[in-house]
Amino acid sequence: MTSVPLPRLKTLSILIAFVIISSTAFAVPASATSKARRTAVKSKSVRVSVKRSVKGRSRSSQASARRRGSRSTRLSARYSRRGGPLYATRDRRGRLRWRRRVVTASVHGVGVHNYLSESWTQPIAAGERASAPSEVQSATATANSPTVSGSDQKPGVQAIPPGQIAASTNETSRARSVTNPGAADSVPVNPLVAAYMDSLAAYGYGAENQGFIVTTLKGEVLGEHNADRLFNPASVTKIATSLTAISRLGPDFSFRTAIYTDGKLDPSTGILHGSLYVIGSGDPAFFFENAMMIADKLNRSGIREVDGNLVVLGQFYFNFSASREASAKALRATLNPETWSAPTRESYSRFLAIRAAEDRMSDAAARAQGEQHPAPAPPLSSPPSLKITGQTITDSSVNTSKLTPLAVHTSLPLLRVLKGLNDFSNNWMATIIGNLVGGPDAVERFLKTDVGFREDEIRFATSSGLGANAISPRNTITMLRKLITYLDGKGLALEDILPIAGVDAGTLSKRFNDAFRGSVVAKTGTLSGVSALAGVAYTRGRGPLLFVIYNRGGSAHTFRAAQDETIKKLITLYGGPSPVRGAATTGSRFPDRSAQPGQSRATSNSR
Repeated sequence: MTSVPLPRLKTLSILIAFVIISSTAFAVPASATSKARRTAVKSKSVRVSVKRSVKGRSRSSQASARRRGSRSTRLSARYSRRGGPLYATRDRRGRLRWRRRVVTASVHGVGVHNYLSESWTQPIAAGERASAPSEVQSATATANSPTVSGSDQKPGVQAIPPGQIAASTNETSRARSVTNPGAADSVPVNPLVAAYMDSLAAYGYGAENQGFIVTTLKGEVLGEHNADRLFNPASVTKIATSLTAISRLGPDFSFRTAIYTDGKLDPSTGILHGSLYVIGSGDPAFFFENAMMIADKLNRSGIREVDGNLVVLGQFYFNFSASREASAKALRATLNPETWSAPTRESYSRFLAIRAAEDRMSDAAARAQGEQHPAPAPPLSSPPSLKITGQTITDSSVNTSKLTPLAVHTSLPLLRVLKGLNDFSNNWMATIIGNLVGGPDAVERFLKTDVGFREDEIRFATSSGLGANAISPRNTITMLRKLITYLDGKGLALEDILPIAGVDAGTLSKRFNDAFRGSVVAKTGTLSGVSALAGVAYTRGRGPLLFVIYNRGGSAHTFRAAQDETIKKLITLYGGPSPVRGAATTGSRFPDRSAQPGQSRATSNSR
């Protein structure tokens, strides 16, 4: 037997080991086809390419973030040519990342549409009444100020006279008198906190990263946990947007879509010789039924055909679309029944119900004031129709200096739009409403100046709740109390703007729908790994109690179950549920105290 020198043996062993390791790391199975081997090589190169691309985009995004300029510009949720607003998220290392997202209304869009359409058939509440003329009617605005918003105001926050801005600075809560205020005063804080932690533990969660607080309307804290820590509120952000909008504009604020022409009508033929101008003011709830209302009004004025163009200008939205071009095309298709789509045909029955309700309310209003009954709308043998022979134009450079007003379509009051928005947590509508008052920066600024939050206590990157917003449970309670105080001053209640659990359709329709039905009025919030619930629980022993629950780091589904269990324990501890309303009603669900059948409705509805 030949002996091998030790140095040569060591070198040979190292060489063999290297060959084995190399073949194991890079080998493709021998049975694999040439196509499979090419795929494996390609997959490796793609991974390397993607890694380099992501790294390059990360550097590029950081550089662009430094070039963005002011915070208002960076955080603005306004729409851009690239198709969506900016929103912020944080990666695993806590770094802020800016992305562009198209805010759609597909989720809950059908529900909010149906809700607002039904609201057209309900009398308006006392707090919603405006001095604006009812029905689609002759316009008194000039062509130089076509986008008039509200009863007698120009569009936008800047146009509202300071004396008409609704004040909401009174911190004294008058929302509801506490039932039996002396009861349960000695109940310690610990049972509430224990109940909260037990509910979390039952679903496998610890309480370290969760937030919770319960207070009375007067501000007495009954229980709290991490109440001053900042959390992402998700769609609870919509409470901040709603408070800002209703405080700045008032519950009776309405959007107005003005109709003009540059031609003349031939009464003998029903042909309008000239173009038809539709100028929007940002109505986020303009749907098929509203377009039919316009066509019907113009038909009743003798206009059956337009031999000019359809010119759509201003902030005109149709069926949750922020594109003026797409909205203009959809409007034109709805004005003519020959071009109706299946969804348009389904909306016709709702239009007929709105038309009949308008006549009933106009008649009731005339009788209440001792006036002569107005002539009812003529019965329809066929759907309203307005044929347009020219083109559809959306160019904002079109001259509008010499136009003749034809009609004005007025939306539902802002309060009802906000009710639908919050019941169904519609992100698209929240973004549009937020933009109306100046975007998320304006919402944040309002909370600091009018509610009194410090600079480091809140952050709002969006008006809808998408993205990296932040607020503490305690400050959310303060925000809720401010909203309740404002609504109470207008003869309204929290359920006029937020959903009633187990009663109203939308995000809370299937929650608390047992013995606790109607005893919780709240706003939900959901993002990836985030769940929130904030509102009022109505108890027999202690009256209304404000609560906020912020959860993060788990399943939204199980978090909701823990939230419901916690609030049920809270209500039970203080004497059981005291429902604000126990059964669903059709259309708008406003308290009987504010609904007056004699009050006529504003013309245009938007949901």
